[in-house]
Amino acid sequence: MSNFKVRTYNSEKETPENALFILSRGRNAGKPLFEPCPNCFILYCKDREELEILYWTFFTLWKNGFFHPYLCGSVIEMLRLSELRKIIQNFIIPSLSKMQQNGKILSDIKAVYQLEEKYTRQLQQLSELRSVLVRKYYFQL
Repeated sequence: MSNFKVRTYNSEKETPENALFILSRGRNAGKPLFEPCPNCFILYCKDREELEILYWTFFTLWKNGFFHPYLCGSVIEMLRLSELRKIIQNFIIPSLSKMQQNGKILSDIKAVYQLEEKYTRQLQQLSELRSVLVRKYYFQL
């Protein structure tokens, strides 16, 4: 896991099965995707295990706003390919070695994500309940 091949995504070329797509434009630049979009980079992985580890590493960094200082542009912000390569070399590769030493990190990240999703669904249900109560009590008078 020491050297990664990163390119700008081209829709005319065939995409390999084990590839991770990194959004390159907008405030969500750096967000990992499993499906390609027009404005993304493609990161080639050896196998599914490496793909999953890289996905959760990029997801965690993106969720915490790690890529914002690396964005450039005044109207539509973008992440440059050269900046992404520096980030991979300076931050991603060292974190992968730590992740291999302590396999619990990946499971903790997934657990936090699942908990966050659970609370998001509960908040959405509470919002719907409030809306139903308002309609029931105030609009049926």
